[in-house]
Amino acid sequence: MRDAAEELTRAEVLVACHDETVSSSEALTGAGFDRPDEVLLRHLLFVDADRREPVLARCGMDGYVEAPALPSDPSAPAGRIAVAVARLQRVDARTLSQERAIIGSMTARLGGESGGWAVLAAPDSGSA
Repeated sequence: MRDAAEELTRAEVLVACHDETVSSSEALTGAGFDRPDEVLLRHLLFVDADRREPVLARCGMDGYVEAPALPSDPSAPAGRIAVAVARLQRVDARTLSQERAIIGSMTARLGGESGGWAVLAAPDSGSA
């Protein structure tokens, strides 16, 4: 069984987007992404510091684990911190759009905002 937390330590970015106005299909197609295997789907969230644990707990209910920062991550807005979460799953435009909506809604309910998303793969996961 694959372990998302362990794979995140050596993952490489396949496609990323920090512009919430760009559709999932546009971003994936533009990057030439079309894979049938499981990859790491990572979301970047900006929340007040006291909302970090509730965000991680809520995302954990859906199988997400805390993810490390990426060099391409934008800075958190003033008064907020960046929290990244990721999980293993198959990704296409439909599933990515659904996950963006779910995570975005949950983040908004907790007073935060989305900072973008990325699809990553471990170099030796057998799926690169």
